[in-house]
Amino acid sequence: MRRLTYIPTLLIVFATLSSTASAQESELRLSGAGWTQIGRIEQSFVGTDQSNNYNDNWMQNAGGQLTLNATFDPAWDGALALGVVGTHLARGAVSEIDHWYPFWVAYVGEARVSYHNKVSESGTFRMSLGLFPYNYSPDAKNLGVYLTRGYVYPGTLESGFGNVFGGQARYEQGGFSNDFVVKSEDQKPIYDLSVLDVVNYQVVPGFEVGAGVNFYRVVAQNSGLTTPGQVCGGNYGQCSYVDTTGGKSDTVTGSLSGTKLMARFHFDPKVVFGIEKVGSLTLGKQDLVLYGEGALIGVKNYPIYLDEPLRRMPVMLGLNLPAFNQLDFLSIEVEYYASKNSSNNVGAAFGGAWVPDFKDDADVANYAGRDDWKWSLNLAKTFFGHAQISGQVANDHLRPGGSHDIPWVGKEALRRPSDWYWTCKLAYFF
Repeated sequence: MRRLTYIPTLLIVFATLSSTASAQESELRLSGAGWTQIGRIEQSFVGTDQSNNYNDNWMQNAGGQLTLNATFDPAWDGALALGVVGTHLARGAVSEIDHWYPFWVAYVGEARVSYHNKVSESGTFRMSLGLFPYNYSPDAKNLGVYLTRGYVYPGTLESGFGNVFGGQARYEQGGFSNDFVVKSEDQKPIYDLSVLDVVNYQVVPGFEVGAGVNFYRVVAQNSGLTTPGQVCGGNYGQCSYVDTTGGKSDTVTGSLSGTKLMARFHFDPKVVFGIEKVGSLTLGKQDLVLYGEGALIGVKNYPIYLDEPLRRMPVMLGLNLPAFNQLDFLSIEVEYYASKNSSNNVGAAFGGAWVPDFKDDADVANYAGRDDWKWSLNLAKTFFGHAQISGQVANDHLRPGGSHDIPWVGKEALRRPSDWYWTCKLAYFF
């Protein structure tokens, strides 16, 4: 989702390429969706200063989106999606009570132009430019997708999905695919460029493995924001500290930029072993699929706070439970992440603070005993081919304390095994 200020540039690119791509008449296809969603945070980690109290808070939003797809000729196509979403900030927390309000936000969901062609008997090439969805792990329902979500340093994880503003080149041949992606970062500081490469290989039908690397913020739009030196911009968070271990006194500086590594797998025993039924019940397309992902969030160590690679390695495992065609899917995802640092990413967003928050988070002393596990139960059911009801019950990386333009900032609301929330959505699409 991208803010409406990008519309002029994206429309110019879309219109220019569509007008020059071919003299043939374009094939246009209109699609759309509308939805309403409601949920409730049943239990959250309140903390010593009461600023993160979201117990019994309701959450809700509603929106709609229209998408126009155009085929210019056999090698060129494009898409433009515009939408609006209305939501309410979570109510009840001390930190939010003074500016709780409902709001509507217009957004660009997609604005891309793509070129595709065969480059060999079995190989195809596709290139996209603009704003487009990208998810290298289509099995994931909530957790995982570490390569494209969240900062490298200070090592905070995030839930939810987003788009790429930039470019993607994809080559496929047989069971092999390679994605080369250049992404303009939309998390502050914005406009830094990250370069990703993701490969996937189908070992046998039903079993796929993948790996990737993200050179995160390898090109900084403003190096003073991405690598701020000893003092953070606006006095947000910490951008340096003194290492006194071993009797020394060294000032440690660093950067938001870094390198992520990822490995994943997909295993469908129905395809591998030819399983179609359990007893007399027919399995659904997604039933029994097992998938997982692991990552290293930052290959570089920093003393004291980021000196153990194993504590920067989240691991997610998911399983689609048997639903026997009564549901689109019923999945459970579990994540283990042994970081003992604060989950607060406000300093990174506003001041380039790459150091884990040990100053402004009043509960940082309690993080040594934080819960290392996250989980998410997801389901969906499509009716009549055009309507869907879905639900989620989870203890994930929910951060309800953001504002309308940066909803993903703040402290995680769920830090203990007893913390959880639920949400359900009713959607219509055509």
